[in-house]
Amino acid sequence: MPEYTYAVHGLAAGLGRGFSLEAAAVRLADAIGELRDDGDLPARLHTHTDINPHSRTLTLRGRGLCPDDDPDRTEARSVLATLFQLASFHNIVPLDETTPPLFTVRIVLLDRHDRPFAALVGAGMGETEPLPAGAPWNETTSTTP
Repeated sequence: MPEYTYAVHGLAAGLGRGFSLEAAAVRLADAIGELRDDGDLPARLHTHTDINPHSRTLTLRGRGLCPDDDPDRTEARSVLATLFQLASFHNIVPLDETTPPLFTVRIVLLDRHDRPFAALVGAGMGETEPLPAGAPWNETTSTTP
């Protein structure tokens, strides 16, 4: 299949030093802060990022939104989409059936009682590019920043 030599390759993703899961989490946290400061994310949204390098997951927990104030979840869906798009900028998702993405992102919005009320789980979305030689999560190409 020709698509197996392609990947969704985020604009801020790359190979080698500085492009590990850990580095992506730091850059993602900075980007979230910038969007909040610019008014593109609600000022009351507070996020916390956790990573698990062994399972290659990046978890974003968002607090500060209230499902009672957003009964049709319009704001929640907008926040989820924005955070997912930001995470996609830092990910590489091969389109073959055997190579996992650099990371899977779990975005969970929590109410004031820390109960999840909306979530999105996935790897990435975007335009495709030819898959670069050497996966960025290989031990030989990926190092902690």
